Amino acid sequence: MERLTPAEEKVMLRLWKLEKSTVKEIVDLYPNPKPAYNTVSTIVRILERKKFIKHKPMGRGYIYLPKISRDQYRDYLADYILKDYFDGSRNEIVSFYNSTASLSEIL
Repeated sequence: MERLTPAEEKVMLRLWKLEKSTVKEIVDLYPNPKPAYNTVSTIVRILERKKFIKHKPMGRGYIYLPKISRDQYRDYLADYILKDYFDGSRNEIVSFYNSTASLSEIL
């Protein structure tokens, strides 16, 4: 698995929310100003090439479905942050969030 760009993550978050979707339905979930349909369509194709999503034909278009769950990607990101930013130390990451009060706000 590889890390997604911010734009790719935004599309995936919407697709995970919908569970299956057309490009138009993904675009509709964005706040105004919405990205262009073609922009989202391009990102969807990139995500498909990266094997994060798959498609099924529907009429003249496609329905897109996630191949990677939100939990799988979240676990990957958590491991990435732990390894690359906290040298694999769970104590260090907890200490960091405790010192910034972020963790106590979450709990």
